[in-house]
Amino acid sequence: MAAMDTDMDPATIPRLHAPYVSQDQKYGLSMQRYKGQQYSQLYFIRIVTIRQHLTPCIQERWPSLPVCNILALEEDKACVVIGTLYKQMQLKPSVLDEYSKERSVVPLASPNKFTHKDDYLILEDESGRVKLTGSAVLSSMYVTGVVVAIVGREEKDGEFFVEDVMVAGLPPQKPLKNSDVDKFVLFVSGLKIGGHGTNPLDLQLLVDHLTGHLGEVQEQSLSSQIVRMVIAGGSLDLQTSISNGQPMSAKNQSKLVEPVKELDLALTQISAAMPVDIMPGANDPANFSLPQQPLHKCLFPGATMYNTFVSATNPHQFELDDVLMLSFYR
Repeated sequence: MAAMDTDMDPATIPRLHAPYVSQDQKYGLSMQRYKGQQYSQLYFIRIVTIRQHLTPCIQERWPSLPVCNILALEEDKACVVIGTLYKQMQLKPSVLDEYSKERSVVPLASPNKFTHKDDYLILEDESGRVKLTGSAVLSSMYVTGVVVAIVGREEKDGEFFVEDVMVAGLPPQKPLKNSDVDKFVLFVSGLKIGGHGTNPLDLQLLVDHLTGHLGEVQEQSLSSQIVRMVIAGGSLDLQTSISNGQPMSAKNQSKLVEPVKELDLALTQISAAMPVDIMPGANDPANFSLPQQPLHKCLFPGATMYNTFVSATNPHQFELDDVLMLSFYR
């Protein structure tokens, strides 16, 4: 960590800056109506793209084995197959369960987990699908959507016995540029303003630290190296139960509004000193399904006066000082 001059006057400590580019456009929902879009094209593009990266690795690792599609598999013949995993789960929720006759007679108990010992994996490509067996590919180790290359052979019952698995791995890392000064990004989550047991002093201590009003020169110097703050969901804990679907009294309306005002006041103070991104969470006033859209700026009349304040989506992707970052709250 680069040394900083701790003898300087606190009033002269400059805050470091970093170029910022938001990449949340891909998570914005358009106003177009649903027209029967499916995920098939997404999976097709994914397998075609990742196959190009797996092919040279397969030739290096298993040079003597042929690469086949699922439709061309032959019984007891070793080969390599590239495809997308699908995890068949017995306890996976289904919207059809809500309308089944059995559910209307005997309500189903909600499980505390969705995995089961009888879950199994299926491999799919453009030509077909096949059930996978063998200890080399355990269902507990994979999720739906992973593109893999597997080595094995088709058995008499039509299942594919897996002997080895290869995944594409991570994409090449963009090299980071050298810097003489350390820069930090602060990620904060779960403030739960308005919830039971929260202490307003904790939030004020955070605000004072970020704005340079807390600690000695050394702490203030460290605070000046924070180039951006990202509030990754869970900012509010609104007591929505007081409404009960009925018109609320002025007192109850105030209970709902006060946490939002408190959050806006904190964001206004922080935005005056440094850039701030705020993402929605499960209990914040935003749509529940992913991708969550940005919290409406009318909730933050004070913070929106500063161009350093950004209401972002969930997930939130951005580039800061040529470093790509992805933040997600669930």
